Amino acid sequence: MSTEVVENGRSYNALWWAKVQSAGPLQVSPDTPAVSGLTRAAEPDGSSVWMLPTLPDGAGHGVLEELGMPPVAVEMPNETARVLAICAACCWPDRSGTAWPGVVGTLTQVKAVYAGLRGRPEQSSDLTLIIGSLRRLHATSWLIWNEKAGEVRLGPRVITWGPSQLTGLREVCRILPDPPAAVLAPKHDPEVEPDPLPSESANEEDA
Repeated sequence: MSTEVVENGRSYNALWWAKVQSAGPLQVSPDTPAVSGLTRAAEPDGSSVWMLPTLPDGAGHGVLEELGMPPVAVEMPNETARVLAICAACCWPDRSGTAWPGVVGTLTQVKAVYAGLRGRPEQSSDLTLIIGSLRRLHATSWLIWNEKAGEVRLGPRVITWGPSQLTGLREVCRILPDPPAAVLAPKHDPEVEPDPLPSESANEEDA
């Protein structure tokens, strides 16, 4: 292998690492070449993949901070971590395997589990705390939060959870209240615009 090829490969990897460290996980086309040290997390429909750093199991806070991947958003970490665990309970039904990609959950499910965890009926203040946490977790790619539809998925960063983290999270999910069944918003096919009517000038030309 020539020196030029090696240097080009290093430059390519360095460019992607710089992108990931500055912007976080990147959603790219499936045919994007692999990058050394970056994990690829494929979307369920195969339309795209996420690229993010490969982490050793049990990576400490210093490693995560250096890579720009803190465990949870730093603002209100306890509340945010609680909502992340609740979303895992709602979106990770088959806990014998990995968490990614999981299934779609709903805000209704999250609110119900949150109230059950608190041991009291839902309160109006709960929604403010939950939405704030969902937004922070979406901004840091731990969740994919569709606020308009009120639907949530686990984000690509959960693929970095190693065996020890998954074991602990399984135990947390086991003791959380079971979420109600998800009722998802109907998916509408995109409307096809009708062909425009021919203009009068076109009709005159055809005459």
